[in-house]
Amino acid sequence: MQKTKQLHPDAEPNTGGGTTAEPNATPAIPAADIDFMDVSKKVATTWLATPEITLVWKKSGDFDKQVQDLSLIISSRKATGSLRPGQSFTLKQVDKQIDTAVGEVKIYIKRKFKTAGAAAQFARYGIIKEGTQYRMSRDRNNRKEALKLMIDAIAADGFNNEEYGTAFWTDMQTNYSAALDAANNTTGAVSGKVATKNEQKKDIRKVLSSLLLVIKGNYPDDYRGVYRKWGWQKESY
Repeated sequence: MQKTKQLHPDAEPNTGGGTTAEPNATPAIPAADIDFMDVSKKVATTWLATPEITLVWKKSGDFDKQVQDLSLIISSRKATGSLRPGQSFTLKQVDKQIDTAVGEVKIYIKRKFKTAGAAAQFARYGIIKEGTQYRMSRDRNNRKEALKLMIDAIAADGFNNEEYGTAFWTDMQTNYSAALDAANNTTGAVSGKVATKNEQKKDIRKVLSSLLLVIKGNYPDDYRGVYRKWGWQKESY
């Protein structure tokens, strides 16, 4: 006996996915400092004016201060970092002067010790072989130390009054040490500020993530609009 196949024209087609999920509209928390600060400042201001929204572990006033502190840290890091190009340029210029002067000192050494014996004297002057050339080390910390050797050797071998003699190398040592120390101090300061900034951002990001959940829980029907009012204008950055 042939079975009758029942048709259900009004039935929804089975896509294998069950109920269609609502698209995720949770705003992204930006990574870039400028966007991160823009959102954080707007959220902090709105939270101060919306006391009914609370977090057990963070007060709105404390969060606002964190955001202000982070803004100062970012501004300070940028100001400190802006010194780097000028410091790098200064070091490059001094390096060029040193390289030129080392070439002249090698002539002094060859004149005194003859060409055959010159290479044996170079180490006393802080001159080493790098690749196929005799020069002061390209490593700047090593070069700083080599300048001390240069001054001592210049005096010991009687080159004090030469154009590239004691006066020149003493000035060069002073200038190079100052330039290198300034650059190193800037690098250290920037690194410290970046580390502090990243820690601050991590804590602020945790607050922002928590507020997104609280807002959605308190405004289940129109949380998207509330997000925008609080400062989350985008779903991606």
